[in-house]
Formats: sequence, C-alpha cells, structure tokens
Amino acid sequence: WDWEVKTLFYVYSHRFDTVAQWLYRLAWVGYVRNSDAGSEGDSLDIITEAYWQMLGTPAADTMLENPDLLDGEGIASMVGSIPEDVMESLHSPWSLDCSEAQAQLWGVTLDPGVPCPRKTLRQKETTWYMPILRNRGFFEEHLEGQFIFIFDVTRKIKWEAAMGILQTVLVVIVLAIGALLFSRDVDNLVLHPIERMISKVELIRLDPLYAIRLAGPEPASGQRAGMLELRPRSKKAKRRQRLEKDRDRKNTTLETKMLENTIIKLGSLLALGFGEAGVSMIAENLDNEDSQGIANIPGSKVDAIFGFCDIRHFHIATEVLKEQTMVFVNQVAEIVHRVVDLHLGAPNKNLGQAFLLVWQLSHFEMELRPKIADLSVMAFIKIVSELSRDRELARLCEHPLLQSRMPDFRVSVGFGLHLGWAIAGAIGSEFKIDASYLSPHVNLASQLEEATQEYGVTMLMSEPLVRSCNPAFSRHFRPVDHVQLAGSKKATQLFTVDLDTSTLRLDVFSKRVGSGARSVASAGAWGKFDLMREDYEVHQQLVLDKHVRRMRAPFVVGFFQEFERGFLNYLAGEWDVAAPVLAKARTMLETIGGGDDGPSKALFEYMQGHEFEAPVSWPGWRVLCLK
Repeated sequence: WDWEVKTLFYVYSHRFDTVAQWLYRLAWVGYVRNSDAGSEGDSLDIITEAYWQMLGTPAADTMLENPDLLDGEGIASMVGSIPEDVMESLHSPWSLDCSEAQAQLWGVTLDPGVPCPRKTLRQKETTWYMPILRNRGFFEEHLEGQFIFIFDVTRKIKWEAAMGILQTVLVVIVLAIGALLFSRDVDNLVLHPIERMISKVELIRLDPLYAIRLAGPEPASGQRAGMLELRPRSKKAKRRQRLEKDRDRKNTTLETKMLENTIIKLGSLLALGFGEAGVSMIAENLDNEDSQGIANIPGSKVDAIFGFCDIRHFHIATEVLKEQTMVFVNQVAEIVHRVVDLHLGAPNKNLGQAFLLVWQLSHFEMELRPKIADLSVMAFIKIVSELSRDRELARLCEHPLLQSRMPDFRVSVGFGLHLGWAIAGAIGSEFKIDASYLSPHVNLASQLEEATQEYGVTMLMSEPLVRSCNPAFSRHFRPVDHVQLAGSKKATQLFTVDLDTSTLRLDVFSKRVGSGARSVASAGAWGKFDLMREDYEVHQQLVLDKHVRRMRAPFVVGFFQEFERGFLNYLAGEWDVAAPVLAKARTMLETIGGGDDGPSKALFEYMQGHEFEAPVSWPGWRVLCLK
C-alpha cells in the first residue's frame, strides 16, 4: 500500500500537475528486468504482480480521503486529476513490452498516443530515472526488476534549441557590433587617413601649389577667414569648440595624422621653395617615375607681368640692425608677398633686399588680363600703404642708430613693373635647383625699379604694361619720360602713380592677418573671389580706399596740367619752353609740403646738362644711363 501511494504521488507530481507539464513530463512507468537475479528466493513476478492492486479496491477510496495520509496531505484530489484510462492501466498488470537491445522494459504508458516513448521519440527527447539502491547485492540476488520512469523532455529540447538559436543570434550581434567598432577604429585610425594621404598626394602631384592651401586653416562655413566673429557665442558653442580642440589635439598625436601633416608640410615647403615658376617642374617629376632630374626638362614660354621690389637704404639697416635684419626683411616680405598673393600674383624670388613678383597672364582668359594688369599696379600701391602704416616695422625703424644716421627713417621701397614674355623653368643641378624666369623683360623690370631713384618716385611702369591696363585706371598714371633702357631695342614711355607716404599715419591698433603663406592662403581666399567679380573695378580703389586717397591728395589737377604741358614740350624738342614749365611744376608741391617733384627735377636737370637745347636729331626719347 505504501509504495502504491507514493508512486501515485510521483506520477501525479511529474505528469498531471500544472507545474510538471512545462519541461519534464512523465511519459512511461514500469520496470527494467534484472537479468542477474537468481532463480531461487522470493523473487517478484514483475509481469503479474507489480502493479497497483490496493488503490483499485473500494476500501482504498475511503483511505485516500484521509487528510493525514502522506504527511497530512490528502491525495483524493490527485486521483481525481488522473484520467480514468491511465488509472485503469496502472491498476492492470504492467505488461506493455518496450524492451530495447540492452534492457527488457515492461510497464504502462501515461500518454496513449505514445506507447513506447524511447522508440517513438528521438533519443535526446527522452530521459529516464531509477531509484537509488541501498543494498545492491540483495537486489541483484532476489529481485527480478527495478522501477524506471521515462520522461518526455521534448519541450525542454525545443526550449533549449530556441535558447541556443537566441544565444547564437546574440553572439552574432555582439560579434558584429564588435567587428563594426573595431572596423570603425581601423577605418578612422588607419584606412581613412591613408586614403586621405593618397588623395592629398594626388592633388599635390597635379597641382603642387595646392599644398599651401592644404597646410592653411580652412575658414569656417559662412564666414570669411581672418574676420572676427562679432556676435557673442553661447556657452554650449564654446564647450563644443573646446571639445573639438581637444579632439584635434589628440588626433595630432596619432602616427597617421603626423605622417599626413608631414606630407602636407613637405608639399607646402616644396611649393613655397619653388613657387609658381616651378609648378610644372614639380608636377612632372612627381608624375614621371623615370625622371632623370631637371636637365632634360624644357622650360615653357609664358606671358607675364614682372614686378621688381627693392628695399631702400638696405645697407644702412643691415649695418645697424645686424641680427635683427632678418626680422626686418621678413616683415617686409610678409606684407609684400601677402598683398601680391591677394591681388592674384605670385612671389618668385627673394634676393635679400629685393623681391621678384610675377603675374602669369596665361592663367587667365583674354578678357580678364586688363584687370590682372590693374591688380598688379594696385598691389604695389597697397604695399606702399601697408609698409608705411605697419607698427612692427615702425618699431624697428625707431632704432636710435637708424634715427641718428637717417633722421625720420621710414621703410621705403621702389617698384618696377613691366609686361613681356619669359621662359619659366628650373635652373641648376642635382646639388641646387631654382625655379625662375629667364628673359630680358625680367631685367627691364629690375632696371625700372632702379630708375625710380633717378626720378624720385615710388614706382615706374613700362608702356606695354600701361597699355594693357583698363583706360579708366591708366588715366590716373603720369608719364615721366620716354627712354631706351639698357638691353632694349625699343624706347618706351615710363609711367608712375604719384604717392606721398608722409601723409599716412601709423596704425596703432592694426593687427596682421597672419604670418606666412599658409595664413595668407586662407585669409585671402575670399578676397580673391571678390576681386574676380564682374562688378569689381580696380580704379575705384583710388577713391574708396582712404589710405590711397590720402597718399594721392597732395597731387592736385593744376600740378598734373602744368607737368603735362612741360613734358609734351620736352618730347617735342621745345626745351626752351619746357624748362620753365617743368621748373614751376617742380616747386608746386613745396607749397603743400611735398618737396620737389622728382620727375620734373630729373627732366629739368637732363635738359640743363644740354643747356636746354635739344639735339638736332632728337627722336623724342633718350637712352637712360643709370648710375
């Protein structure tokens, strides 16, 4: 009786209870035959005797309702929960043969549709349990079989399969995310920088001057470089800017970023060293893997405007400033180069106290070339203005020894401008290379600058250049002489733009845009676009720019009329008429504090040397012999 009640409780708990139906479900109850049991003894006949016999009697029903049965828990409710067909099978002899190859099994199924679970279901979908034997020797000798309970774990297997699939999906997701994160780091730290370097090297190969723009800071969107933001920024914007600076500072420590910056710096230094004249040479050497150097690279003929700029009294400044001479020259060069670059020109050579500046007309369409000629002249006017007002240069000019040797010393320069052709290319050997322009027209520009001291003016321009300018601008130029320069077969008229730098005041609060070509490239980018607009007219700067207007204020219309009358008589050979007129024009500027007029003085002294008598074969021009 006792084992039948406990077996009932076990069957109910593992089959018909709601909890038991989840993962493990009891599907089969029976015995496994003990083949080692002896033939003698009180062996149990498991086929005919091992089944529920007491629970099937009417007397047992009363006992099942006893609440004290089975540790105080009644089991009548359990019996009521078990289906009648299952109860009838349990009350009958357990004769269902589910034997296997290595075990003889007899019992009863709890699932009518599956008589033998281990034969119907897959092997992994069933599991079995047997009671623990306290006396194995007695069992093997006297008992023919032992209880065995077979469970259907199909739901557990399905659940494990579902969890396995979910686990696999999660692992795949985690691995995919990890791979993406790792790939992102690889892309950001290795691939993208390498691709960026390759693209920049390709750009430098196609256009070496582009390296200068790459090295310069990029202007903010919607703002012009070099201009200060007037509106106060919010705390959030300041914090964002601070985070971006921190990020950029960290990025600069990466090897790929350092390599990229090194390539850009080398490219920019290469472009700065060779300038515009060496662009084709650099591009050809970078593009040609079999390049043998510069010896076999021919030059190219170009039409250009050549400007020559020279610092006056440089020998005195060198003797006084000594080591500070380099600072002095570089500050002058920064202004000269920046203004020329802004006006679409390009510095070519630095010759100590002199600079060769070039505007290649072949870079522009024919209809734009008059404007380029105007810009070359305006660039020199702006240079004069900025040099006279720069506070850093003024501080150097206040050196006591300079003031003692030249009272009221100020930075002054002379300019020569000429239009002509030249051969642009590389000059030198494998030991030293210079990219420059070879042409007698370059020498003419140098002679024009040298002649500025002969005529006492700031700049001199040749007739070909003046003729290429727009008439609205060239009408403001003053012809000063008609000469034949050394090395030139033809005579040319010389023109100047009259400027009086003594009228300018020092800009105490001025601040330079930047130092070096990198800052210039960024600061002047927007200005260059403005210059190329169709509505921009260069000659208007003579009126709109207050500093230019102030430098030209002393030169009134009456003075120009008087000088023109004397100059025309000089060209016509009427020197006796021209002399008194030029003598008057020479002193007209003294009344307004401007001193003698240099061109009037030069022409008057030349005529004076010939006793105011024009040669018989006077052609209207003279050979200019520079001192």
